[in-house]
Amino acid sequence: MTRNNKRNRYLILILLIAAVFTSCKKQPGAQTEITDPALGVNLMEKIGQDANLSLFSQYLVKTGYDQVIISSKTFTVWAPTNAAILAAQATDPTVISDAAKLKLFIGNHISLQSYTSSAPTPSLRVKMLNGKSATFTKTTFEEANIVIKDEYASNGILHVIDKAILPKLNIWDYVKSLTNVGLAEKAYLLSQNYPHQDSTKATVTSIDPLTGAPIYDPNSGIDTLNHFIDQTQNIKSEDNQFTFIVLTDNALTNEAARISKFFKTADPVLSNTLTNFNVVKDLVLPGVYLPGSLPDTLVSPFKVKISINKNTIISSYNASNGIVYVIGTSAGNVSGATFNLADKFQPIILQGENYNFASVASQNIVVHTKPDPNGVLFTDLTVAGLANVGVIPAGSYVRYNLTLNSTAYKVYWRAINYTTTVFRQQLTFGSLLANTFPYTNVPASSYTEVFIGTYTPTQYGLNPAYLIGDNTKGTTTGTNSLTLDYLRLVPVLQ
Repeated sequence: MTRNNKRNRYLILILLIAAVFTSCKKQPGAQTEITDPALGVNLMEKIGQDANLSLFSQYLVKTGYDQVIISSKTFTVWAPTNAAILAAQATDPTVISDAAKLKLFIGNHISLQSYTSSAPTPSLRVKMLNGKSATFTKTTFEEANIVIKDEYASNGILHVIDKAILPKLNIWDYVKSLTNVGLAEKAYLLSQNYPHQDSTKATVTSIDPLTGAPIYDPNSGIDTLNHFIDQTQNIKSEDNQFTFIVLTDNALTNEAARISKFFKTADPVLSNTLTNFNVVKDLVLPGVYLPGSLPDTLVSPFKVKISINKNTIISSYNASNGIVYVIGTSAGNVSGATFNLADKFQPIILQGENYNFASVASQNIVVHTKPDPNGVLFTDLTVAGLANVGVIPAGSYVRYNLTLNSTAYKVYWRAINYTTTVFRQQLTFGSLLANTFPYTNVPASSYTEVFIGTYTPTQYGLNPAYLIGDNTKGTTTGTNSLTLDYLRLVPVLQ
């Protein structure tokens, strides 16, 4: 090829590139085109274009949600087909005829966020406009199959589903709705309700002239809270999912009878409440275990294993925040959801350094962290007379607050004497003068756990323990010393 030919070809290439760029320039007065027609319509218009969604479109208008999903916010709509809505209406005619129910029903299919079918990995909990939450997977929405997915509109995404999703009660509301089973458990749970004033909702009537704090109308902003929910899991919440067990009255009575002796108090009503709480608290289990995946054993947040006899399941309910099983008794009148006493009543380990009060000056208190003869690190407490502060008084003590059940406990301690002199100390419960156990010698340099004796509280509740120094006045450093690595209280369950 000659040099001139090469130059001519190069010039032609330059002219072609320039022509392409010139054609791409926006001409004066030209408008940017929307290449995807779907993005030129909002969700309401998109739904209105599909004759198979005409009933859903009609009910969007009737509930006012049509005005919601034409706004500039971003939504995802899972729209049930006409056949799906008719099937739901056949199941519950009031869902269409009752205006409040209809609004809840339609709001159960709309979320104020954008979710494509690629979002779940593998599932996703989605908050709906009616306050409920729904489970979304790549192919399903709750119990419905997604038959058309990822239809884009200018303000969100449309999925078409083959089943309308009726709003579900949450676990708390379902328990409140029980009418012929589980009534004793329901009564206990409702008995734990209490009023609470929410200052963000209450009416301010005046201002305290001294503090400047608002004074509220005592009858305004009152919410109903629940002690059981406060102390366990919030089974009202749509943000988490649970498996909850409702026992039949007979099953609850049997389980309560097994543990009532551990919760004796001077007040029979309080004893009954404590007993019921300690049965039911382990029946709230994190996560959803559907019938096909329900294991034989579940573990509560309180580390108690609950054995499930599936043959005793009377019914189940898929709630908006989990699942409820109603469980009865099996042959021999044994509850179908039961536990081992050893799981529920475990040994109490009280560390020596975790005292609540000491009768001596802080200068006399030493906390050691060091390895034992086997190289295992431990931390313990020593209360002793020191050279610069003198001998501690006779009968000096440290107090530990602990809650005990009304059952016998075998009591052990590990107390390490770092001196070369044997000294003695006493452990007593309830008061300094109780003399629960006699004075016990603490030999030098012994790391062995020692059995002190058996103690039986008269009732459930706060039961302080006192570790008391020698009751004779010491004349040399260390005579009245106290030392404790830990106390171990093992409940006697028979």
